[in-house]
Amino acid sequence: MAPYEEDGGERPNDDRLIKINFEWVKVVLGQIAIAELVLTFLCGCCSSSVSWYISSGCGGKIGFLDFVAWTAFLNILIDLIIHTLGLWERLLWIFRHPAVHFVLCCLAVLGFLIGSSLVASCSKDNGVYNPGAGVAASIFGYICLVLFGVEAYLHFMKYRNMESEGRRQTGSEDAKADVI
Repeated sequence: MAPYEEDGGERPNDDRLIKINFEWVKVVLGQIAIAELVLTFLCGCCSSSVSWYISSGCGGKIGFLDFVAWTAFLNILIDLIIHTLGLWERLLWIFRHPAVHFVLCCLAVLGFLIGSSLVASCSKDNGVYNPGAGVAASIFGYICLVLFGVEAYLHFMKYRNMESEGRRQTGSEDAKADVI
């Protein structure tokens, strides 16, 4: 039997586990995530296509950027799927905390900085067969670095706003807020 509203009409059953919603893509963080998804894919493709001389020692350097790019790509892809399917609100609070996302973005910034610099140095020193792909991977890596830096800044500002809101709720500036 269907549940009824007080006016006698049927209430729509909206207790589904999965609700496909593309509204998250319209906000700034969603647009940054889409740009990160595309650019990490391009960075990963370019770094995977770089061939190096065996004696040059560039294999590990190129492999590091390849690892960073594909790990970031999978992380963003899973994040977008979780947001699109409406599962984001059902996650535990600690997984949605801005400080966690700030740390993840800072790790991505560090990884792309190191990886892109290493691949750029290998491409410059003629340690690879196709330096154009190495340069393209480095450029896409540096652009990803900037995007992850902007996202880290936005998450940090969201965390600071949560902290100041918590202080206002406690009533005094000396009391610590219940944020991580």
